[in-house]
Amino acid sequence: MNTRRITLIVAVLLAVGTGILTLRYLNSINQQAQAPVQAVESKPIIIANRDIPARTKITPDMLTRVNRPANEVEPGALSDPKQAEGDIALITIPANSTVTETKVGHPAELGVTARLTPGMRAVTIPVDRVKAVAGLIDPGDKVDVMASVPRGSGSPPRTFAIIRDATVLAVNSQLDAAGASPDPDAGNPSLVTLAVTADQAALLTSADLNSTLRLALRSPNEPMRSLPEEDLQYPDLLAKNGAAPSSAPSPKPSPRVSVIDGDKYLSGAQ
Repeated sequence: MNTRRITLIVAVLLAVGTGILTLRYLNSINQQAQAPVQAVESKPIIIANRDIPARTKITPDMLTRVNRPANEVEPGALSDPKQAEGDIALITIPANSTVTETKVGHPAELGVTARLTPGMRAVTIPVDRVKAVAGLIDPGDKVDVMASVPRGSGSPPRTFAIIRDATVLAVNSQLDAAGASPDPDAGNPSLVTLAVTADQAALLTSADLNSTLRLALRSPNEPMRSLPEEDLQYPDLLAKNGAAPSSAPSPKPSPRVSVIDGDKYLSGAQ
């Protein structure tokens, strides 16, 4: 009888414990269901309400202020239309896209200096329609600079590719492609500005004073190092320094005779 009582008591205790645990679990679920949902923090930003082409001056009617979840906001997003008013779109900003600090800038940022990376120089050379590929060169194109030196003593004129893959920064005073430029002289270039290294700037200046320069338009898909650059040489200077130009013919050997003086044989006397 005692064993049956003990078994019954244990069963009752287990049932009570299970009931208590069940009630606690149900109570915790009920509390979670009744707890208010935590709101996601939002942040005001401005977006473009239309497509804004590159180099367009931004006005307030182009922008709309909206609220977006903070975790979805792009870095550097502007929050007030006045922050971009009067600026220039540095790139095309599609409609409904966020306006950020990197997409807009002051008009001065569109000049030549903004397009030069550290270590590069802008150098302008005179050209005409022939030297500038019939006026078909536009800003942003890649060109090789060819330098033709005059005929030297006993050597023909030569042309050297002194600079490869130079970027055209401007044609005349235009920084945009000729098709988008209102300048009627854009197709009649007289000046071309190139982005070159500091050493190339010195070389280009010297070549402009002592040779005839011409530009060769490159394919945008051609690797930069597809062809080597060539050292600029002036035949007349080589001759003055005692070095014969590579294209000059080798001097003919003087005739030589053999002389017999008594019982002596002298070979190679001139």
